[in-house]
Amino acid sequence: MTVREQVEAANKRVLDIFTKARPIWRDVRPAIEVIPGMQKNLVLIPGPPIAPENLPIPLKTAVSGAAVHEGLAKNLEEAWQMVLRGEIKVDAAQNYNCSNAASMATSASMPVFVVTDETSGGTGFCTIHPGASPRVLRWGIYGPDVEENLSWLRDEFGPILGEAVRKSGGIDLIALLSKTAGMGDENHNRQPASSMAMALALIPWMLEVDHPKVKENVAWLAANDRFSLQPLMAGIEGIMSAAKQVPYSTVMVGMGGNGIEFGIQVAATGNRWYTTKAPLILGTFLKPTTTKDDLLGYLGDSCVTEVWGLGGMGAIAGPTYAKLTGSTFEDARERTERARKVSLGEHSFDPVPWDGYRGTPVCVDVRKVVAYGVLPISHGGSGLKTGGQAGAGACELPLECFKKALIGVGEAVIR
Repeated sequence: MTVREQVEAANKRVLDIFTKARPIWRDVRPAIEVIPGMQKNLVLIPGPPIAPENLPIPLKTAVSGAAVHEGLAKNLEEAWQMVLRGEIKVDAAQNYNCSNAASMATSASMPVFVVTDETSGGTGFCTIHPGASPRVLRWGIYGPDVEENLSWLRDEFGPILGEAVRKSGGIDLIALLSKTAGMGDENHNRQPASSMAMALALIPWMLEVDHPKVKENVAWLAANDRFSLQPLMAGIEGIMSAAKQVPYSTVMVGMGGNGIEFGIQVAATGNRWYTTKAPLILGTFLKPTTTKDDLLGYLGDSCVTEVWGLGGMGAIAGPTYAKLTGSTFEDARERTERARKVSLGEHSFDPVPWDGYRGTPVCVDVRKVVAYGVLPISHGGSGLKTGGQAGAGACELPLECFKKALIGVGEAVIR
């Protein structure tokens, strides 16, 4: 076979992995029990790897807060000095088949979703969405109230949720997404339909858990209309873990930002990152006094949903999100058409009624992005340089990442 034929065959294999995946949410367990390579003194962060001294304030706070939560340090300053001395290690979550939304950090005792792709066998992980409060580790904030939330998730909600999922025999994420297709979710920044469908699937099993506060936990779940994001992220990480084992493929299998740099990963080179300066996510701000100068660059791993054809790639499925961030229905359609032009196929489980019942495009080929100069649009929340959420919007993915990735695949093929 020629190199081109090998690339085409590899991309077909990855397309099959993406479109034939069957992610099943099986469990909730402490990170150290299930994430390969997890250690007691390791904290996983979003986006590509970054030297600790270069971490922006929100990630610095999240890492230090996670260390205090683990009992590795008494306060944030002590934790930070331990990070600088190398006593607490920091690494990119996606390199461990894990992902973090916004500036969330994953540490050893935190409960994580365990989702396995029944087709490929890959397993992925993600922490639990902390709820509607703006004061969460997820946005680079730590204090007594945040610690109370983290401890509740670890000691109460996580174990109840895990037992309920095990009792259920597993939650089929494809079946769930199929049920909610055409209900307005783009399943990155907007997922009320899939979250409520997930709650309906879980609540009967949660009520069978023998715990004195199970009803309060059920109420919290039912009120969280972003809950399903994290199980989806975990499931997609499981799918990507299989795709990263395919040599020669030029399909994007990971992307994320740490506030300073944005990067992508490609199947042929696995966990290798191709990075550039993180773009800004622009749209609507939570406060009218916020300006572009207050914004941190692209932050978080929740865009793994986009890698699998959701979010900005499938923007037409959730045009209300575009409206909420100051864009239009036609903007949403144009975002999906951009992705379609540089993708290799489309999903079959999520037909969009107002888009001719087409599924969302999937399998972005870095060759097409570079050749056509067509840059996919990503949805996301924007973070403040000092911590906290600035707002939500969209951004164009930087071409430089795709150019570097294409060179990287070429070098791997030549070797």
